[in-house]
Amino acid sequence: MAESRAPRARRLAVVSVAAFVAFWFFDAAVDAYIWHEGTLRETLVRPEPIELWFRAVVTALVVLVYRGRWASARLRLLYSALDAAPDGIQVVDLQGGIAYSNAAVETIYGFSPDEFHGRNVNDMNADPTFAARVILPAIQREGRWAGEIEVKHKDGRTFTIWLKTSVVLNRRGTPMAAIGVIRDIAERKRQEQELRNYARQLEEATRIKDLFADILRHDLLGPAAAMQMSVETLLKQGPSSPAAARLLAGAKRSCAKLTDMIEAAATYAKLSAARDIEFGTVDLGGVLNALPYEFELPLAERNARLTVDAPGAYPARANEIVSQVFSNLVSNAIKYGPPGGTIEVAVSDAGERWRVSVADSGEGIPDADKERVFTRFERAAKEGVKGTGLGLAIARRIVDLHGGRIWIEDNPRGGAVFCVALPKA
Repeated sequence: MAESRAPRARRLAVVSVAAFVAFWFFDAAVDAYIWHEGTLRETLVRPEPIELWFRAVVTALVVLVYRGRWASARLRLLYSALDAAPDGIQVVDLQGGIAYSNAAVETIYGFSPDEFHGRNVNDMNADPTFAARVILPAIQREGRWAGEIEVKHKDGRTFTIWLKTSVVLNRRGTPMAAIGVIRDIAERKRQEQELRNYARQLEEATRIKDLFADILRHDLLGPAAAMQMSVETLLKQGPSSPAAARLLAGAKRSCAKLTDMIEAAATYAKLSAARDIEFGTVDLGGVLNALPYEFELPLAERNARLTVDAPGAYPARANEIVSQVFSNLVSNAIKYGPPGGTIEVAVSDAGERWRVSVADSGEGIPDADKERVFTRFERAAKEGVKGTGLGLAIARRIVDLHGGRIWIEDNPRGGAVFCVALPKA
């Protein structure tokens, strides 16, 4: 079916010669043995002129029948291929009358082949003048048109299709029809609309999150700080009784906890909405060596010891907020470590990155919790531990913004080791 013109011509020549030779012998045999017009040799070599014409005409008829069957087979193949095409294919005359529609078109519009018969494409379009106003002028200018168009389904609803149509020319180059490829894009349009709606929802959620962070910082932090100052003033003036002193001490702790929660929640809200940050060169050695001074008071309260092994400079491609990662990890180690425990901070070369480790001497973290503790408001269960459950979530978010990695390993001496890998500058 898919032979090129030259092989088809050779095959037709072979069929013609074979038909001519076969009928020549057949007709000669009939003349010699049935009609007794001479010997077989005579009828083969010296046929009558009428016999020559008869044999040539019969051969031509055989060839024509062969070509007709070949053309019919090719036509059946073409129709079968068009009918099985996944996209709709439709042929219309120059007035827009529908001449052919494959099965996909019938499925798209909901009409049967009989219902398509006699219809005009203008009747199928939601705007019956669209074809005359837009499609036909484009075809006349360029010979083709492609674009989206609203059409009508059999049930009356309108939907969007993608149509690509072009003119069909006869042998003399005169337009005789138009063929169009139709694709139902209603589902794609619905998904695009859902994506647009989702994008708007995300934008609104981000706006609300930013607003929430501003409210936390400006509207809640001020009153919380004022409450804490009031409680501290009352404590300095001297409570009237031991019970009052205990109540004020508890109120002071609650105010401090509330302030920490507000600060952490505002920070997390701001970081979770961020998509990128500005990078520069930050010396991790300077950041790490400042930690003992930053946590001098909390370390004294827990009688804990913090050591930092970071001699020299360790330039990293980072933003200044990276220091909060290590502050949160040390704060976490102080809270979860035992009184009198040791916290060891160290930095090492890991190829293209610096590896910073914060090891504590606490109870350690089970494997099942090693990933969960980085989720906001998640903490490994431990009685008497203060905090919001956001410190590690903030640390992970900052590390993610830096294109780094944060994870937990077991401390061979007991406890957990929080590891951070950051790109070098």
